[in-house]
Amino acid sequence: MWALPGLYCLFDSQGNGVGVFQFERVFDLLISLPCAYLIGAIPFSYIIGRMNGVDLLKVGSGNPGATNLSRNLGKKIGAFGLILDLLKGVAPLLIARYYFWPEGNLPVIWAMCIGAAAVVGHCFSPFLLGKGGKGVATTAGVLIAYEPFLALVLLAFWGVMLRWIGSVGIASVVAALGGALLGATLMMQAFSLDFLLVNCSSAEYQRYATDQRQLGAALVLICLLIVIRHRQNIREYREARSGATE
Repeated sequence: MWALPGLYCLFDSQGNGVGVFQFERVFDLLISLPCAYLIGAIPFSYIIGRMNGVDLLKVGSGNPGATNLSRNLGKKIGAFGLILDLLKGVAPLLIARYYFWPEGNLPVIWAMCIGAAAVVGHCFSPFLLGKGGKGVATTAGVLIAYEPFLALVLLAFWGVMLRWIGSVGIASVVAALGGALLGATLMMQAFSLDFLLVNCSSAEYQRYATDQRQLGAALVLICLLIVIRHRQNIREYREARSGATE
């Protein structure tokens, strides 16, 4: 077993890489992560706003994401920004799959590291001096690219919450908590969610369980980041509810 910090490679008796990471792939991953981060960091909604004479950092919530874009320039332009933010999650995984791993499915640990890099780039963009969106659309893009049925379930749940609560931000928080719960279920292998999974399933139980635990851990961490990014929405919602009951 060859080891690097946080990375490993197992070899069989013929010297072929058989682990989650093949040793020759490590350099590819080190290229993929900053590329995914920079793709995620492109502030599409902010750029669209500036092209229409609006600085999203100075209007509305001050957030350079699609929701603030929609509030200030209308739903059609906001939807366009939302689609672009979603594609920031899809693109890095598709590029990695077809460029670095053309012979088969992208391993889950690769996919989640690359997807997380895109989400972090969206939330903390160097092009906006560390400011950014809240990660919902880009996370949805990552899941659509890797586990589409799981993504559809969470998007449907978000839609139900939005209709019930009436707040995009709070619906996103509830959906993120639901995603974290699903992630915890995958980590603990409490019961099978195989019917929702495309890439994280295998006839070999040991690999199947490992893939699901890795997916679950990544989902928990990303969803918690989304909740943290919505802390202002949570505070405003609580204040509004307190004011309504007084």
